[in-house]
Amino acid sequence: MQLIEVRLCTVEVAMAFSMPASGFVYVADNIQHVEFGDVRYTEPADIVLHGGEGTPVQIVPRFNRGRFYLVTYRVEWGQHTDTQWRQLAEQSQFGERVSTVHAGVETSLRTLLHTMEAAWQQQQPGAQLQAKAYFLSFIYEWVQLQHQSSETADSSPITQVIQYMQHFYAQPITLKQLAEHANYSVPHLCALFKDATGYTPIEYLTRMRVEVAKTLLTESTLSLPEVAEKAGYRDPSYFGRIFKRMVGLSPLHFKRTGQDKSSLTAGPATEASEFNPLMIKRSMLRHIEHALGEAEITAIPQRIVALDWTMAEYLLALGIVPLGVSEADEMPRWLSLPIAIPDGIVDVGPRLQPNLQRIAELSPDLIIGTRMLTEPYYDALQQIAPTVAYDLFPSSRQTSEYESLEYSFGHLASVLDRGALATGIQCRLEDSYKVMREYIHPRIATNKAMVAIGYSSEQHYLLRLSNDGSLPVGVLERLGLTNAFKPGHYEPLGFTTIEMDKLEVGDNAHMMYLVQRDDKIAISRLQKERTWRMLNVSSHRGSRMKPSGMIWPYGGPLSVNMFAVAATRSLTLQSSRYR
Repeated sequence: MQLIEVRLCTVEVAMAFSMPASGFVYVADNIQHVEFGDVRYTEPADIVLHGGEGTPVQIVPRFNRGRFYLVTYRVEWGQHTDTQWRQLAEQSQFGERVSTVHAGVETSLRTLLHTMEAAWQQQQPGAQLQAKAYFLSFIYEWVQLQHQSSETADSSPITQVIQYMQHFYAQPITLKQLAEHANYSVPHLCALFKDATGYTPIEYLTRMRVEVAKTLLTESTLSLPEVAEKAGYRDPSYFGRIFKRMVGLSPLHFKRTGQDKSSLTAGPATEASEFNPLMIKRSMLRHIEHALGEAEITAIPQRIVALDWTMAEYLLALGIVPLGVSEADEMPRWLSLPIAIPDGIVDVGPRLQPNLQRIAELSPDLIIGTRMLTEPYYDALQQIAPTVAYDLFPSSRQTSEYESLEYSFGHLASVLDRGALATGIQCRLEDSYKVMREYIHPRIATNKAMVAIGYSSEQHYLLRLSNDGSLPVGVLERLGLTNAFKPGHYEPLGFTTIEMDKLEVGDNAHMMYLVQRDDKIAISRLQKERTWRMLNVSSHRGSRMKPSGMIWPYGGPLSVNMFAVAATRSLTLQSSRYR
């Protein structure tokens, strides 16, 4: 599947057009109605419309500017296309089919479109390739929503509202939000909901929150104010009154006596079993195993602090903006990504010594980091919020850093309910490796290569050479190359530091390096080595090369994609193909 264009469109007056190719219209905001094909959608919000070339579209904004995304593509299968994509296309009838999905503001589709459009408009190397990866991730989630919609077609408005409550009960929810989620007016939704469940939406939500609170009171060590907050109540006193009215016991009495759900034996609360508390437990109260132990997580974390730039990149790749990041102010200098790093991320102190007070002030509901940086402060961090750590630097040769990346990225995505998105990104990345591998090999004389980070320290010219098992070498291997640097011993951090003048390389290996663009000393020295090629190059001035932003060699899926594209350009000297 080939992405043709991604565009965020602003409309001030009614407009009509025909779909220029197969594609999607995502209605973002301030749209009065949309006619797509022969169907009219009134007061649409966060719906995805899909149709083939020539599908008629009419969009009428409200009194102020309306916005929608237009994404077009063509179905084009090459001989190397993964069979998974062919099957997905056949099952979902890509191309001409007209279909609608009510995405809702809380899915990642809108965030995904935002990052996709931003990447598509950028001119950095690899940006459009990354936009295509986001597009296939978008397809994955769209198909998943289609399947969910078809499975609940008989009672879709009520089921959608209940699922929304189950997903976001810990956050403030209004009747207006629920009605917009189901694409109904408030009175119409209330009438349908009461008829289907016997409760108003707010009554149902209240009972659901009480069931969640009962689970937390009996199966967690949270304090009463923490239980109240996790169950969706900011005021513990109000929570206590609601709980006692529904259960007949105060929250503290319930916690001490271990009273079970059989206490609901009289009055309206006897119907509480309709809420299926077991389902709430499975989806909302989870024990997450990680490198330093186990974390107990309720609901889907929304306020996340990352103690490492790699973890921050994971979040950005999943369409999530971290609340705080260690050394956030320095991150753009070292982490050059095909999407913009948003402003407003709070700096929570050095990576080696995070500011615990500043983290606590942010009130996160999840803290993530690498084992190496998190372990010294793990107990203190656990007192602030559930903390999950990943081991990105294996202690033995049995696991590579690239395999650790794949596992940790997928694991975190599942914790954040973004599993389909992560799968799409990883599938597209593998597909890109295949294309680049087949492009490289007819154009090079040897498949031996080595990669290093060049830097200066106290007037010394140093190289950090990537060893077998490191993340950069993992990318080289996926491009069909072998690492020419063999130190003869295992390095847990994946690199060996050596002075430039003492490096001996034979076998005519391709030698590539990354360098920080502010390190003038290292740049000057490295450019004297004619056999070394700069990877993060932005322009040439005669024989001189000017570095662009740094490609983080310990990063996530965005960084490894940029590294693969840069290596392909360097090896083939054909930069235009992989812009």
